[in-house]
This record gives sequence, structure tokens and C-alpha cells, in this order.
Amino acid sequence: MKKAFTLIELLVVIAIIAILAGVLLVSMGGATESARAAKCLSNMRNLASGCLSYSMNNGYYPRAASVEYSYIDESDGIRNAKTCYGEYPGWISWSSDGQYANRPTSSIASSGFHKSAYGEGDDTTMYYCLTNGAIWKYVGANSDVYVCPSHTKTVGKVWWSYEMNGYFGGDVGLNGKTVSESDYGRSASQKFADRRLLFAELPFNDSTTASTEGETDTSKIYTDTAIQYDGLDAGGPEELAFNHYVGKRKCAHVAYADGHVEKLQAPRTEQDRKELMKWLCEGTDISFNGSRYEEID
Repeated sequence: MKKAFTLIELLVVIAIIAILAGVLLVSMGGATESARAAKCLSNMRNLASGCLSYSMNNGYYPRAASVEYSYIDESDGIRNAKTCYGEYPGWISWSSDGQYANRPTSSIASSGFHKSAYGEGDDTTMYYCLTNGAIWKYVGANSDVYVCPSHTKTVGKVWWSYEMNGYFGGDVGLNGKTVSESDYGRSASQKFADRRLLFAELPFNDSTTASTEGETDTSKIYTDTAIQYDGLDAGGPEELAFNHYVGKRKCAHVAYADGHVEKLQAPRTEQDRKELMKWLCEGTDISFNGSRYEEID
């Protein structure tokens, strides 16, 4: 008598294989996301370390965004004095692409070269923003440090996916407003450095919590390199981006001015998230009760 599997036995085996395959795929997916999150945290450590190294050499932190400066050139005599312009590069430079060297007596920023913006077009210009940024050499001239792999997976090719706290100065206004350095200190010996935000992630779309702005035009979320929050910009605080997960809870990766990085769990409401961003930018001492963050008096 020949031995063979019955139809029921075959179906049972197939079902077991399908279940095991499903468990394996879920595990692999979780491991992949964990790897992306780990890379993001590593990037933030490198960026923060680059800023600290820059501050050791210069006595102050790099700017959160580039600033155009002007001075009076009297080299041809007082009667022939002329106004000249230059650029103090931020941690990422403007996409001015060398324009200041070619037009020393013109205000380049007002001519439209003042955006440190993600773009679909000219890769050379975007690469210029990185390589001429203040911390490029301090991060080992490695462009990968500027991009979280979760961003490229979701949005596609980007040149950077982090932003710096506008507290550290720069042109961070919506209309080219320059923040006074005397008002927003950039000293290397930062007060509240262990709780003042240095870097956060830019938001991006995912299938769970898509940004309304991002759904209409994903390029809008890459128009700045500096966080604009209440006190620096009349538009009010930006929302902190929670792009990763701790278990099933969304979390944000942030780097602080003293160089350490943390995962922050997402509060329950949008208002709480905006309030958290404001506190982080200002260096406020906060606590977390499991559902929301609170200011410590």
C-alpha cells in the first residue's frame, strides 16, 4: 500500500508555512524599521558632535540658517565707498552657489538665492548647500549623515531631513527676517544645554499620520533648515515630527545642545506636541507622565 499525504494534511502544512512566513515578514519589517531608527539616532549624534566640534574651534555654535551681512568698503576712498555683501553660512548653506564672489556689491539674498530648500531639480545646487555648510568637514564630509533612511523610504530622494533650532540664530523668518544674534545667544557654553533642542526631524508623510500640507506638496516641508517657533516667528510654533515608533507608539528623535540624543514619545494632542516643541526650543525643564509633557516650575 502506497503512503501519501491526504488533502487535509497538505492544507494544514500549507497553513502552517503561511503563518510562519507571515511571522517572519513581520519580524523582518520590524528589524528593518529598527535599523532605520538606529541610523537616524546615529546621524543626530554625528550632527550634534559636528556642532560641538565647530563651537570648540570658533567659540560659538554654527548658525541655524545662513545670514547675509553687509559692510562698507572704503578701499577706494571715502567718496567712493560702496556697500558690499557676504554670507555667514548656516549649518547648511544657502543655495547661493558662489554668487557672492561674482557679485560683491549686490544683495544676493534679496535676489532669490537665499533658500536652503529641498528641490526636485538641480542636484549640484543642493549638494552645494551641504558642502558649503558650516559643519560639513566636522561630520567627515559625509552627506549620508544629513538624511534619515525613513525619509528616503517614504518621500524619495532628499538631501537633508533634519532642522536646527532657530534659537541659534540665522535668517529664520518667513520673509527673510534676520534674527539678532544679541537676542538669541550662540555661545559655546550654552545655558540649559542638556535640555535645549539642537536638531529635530522634518515631518514626512506616512500611511498612518499624513501631513495635510505634505499631501498637497511634499516639497513644502523642505523649505527651511531652521525651526521657527513662537518668539522667533509670528506664525507660531511648528509641530514636532514623530517619524518613528517605540512599540506601537510614535516617537520623535531629538538632539540637544550638549550632544546627547533622545527618543520622545508622542503626546496625545496636537496642542501638546506644539507646546513640547516650544519648550524644547527654549530649553525649558519638562517632565513626562506617560501621556503628556509638563513644564517644571
